[in-house]
Amino acid sequence: MLIVSQNKEKVLWIGKAFNALEYTENVDRKGKKETIRHTICISDGCLEEIAEYPTKERCLEVLKGFCETYQEECYTVDFFDMAAQASRPGIYKRNEVFEFPTE
Repeated sequence: MLIVSQNKEKVLWIGKAFNALEYTENVDRKGKKETIRHTICISDGCLEEIAEYPTKERCLEVLKGFCETYQEECYTVDFFDMAAQASRPGIYKRNEVFEFPTE
């Protein structure tokens, strides 16, 4: 699956290597002023910010929407008959998302 960053300057690929999208809350301090930033980051060994929203709830809505989009995709497994050099019809499967229960 491809992901386009919020500023449209990056296209990221979520592939076979383990990557994660995660909510991150950052506190920026400038003197006595604190600003809380709610972001979504891609994690592949380090965090890379790809989107920022006004609240944690909005970030979680976006992550939920991402999972729903992923579930609607299908993938295929093609089978090849090497003896006949012909392709047999593929099997189409839907992606699945598991959510851990809250309790």
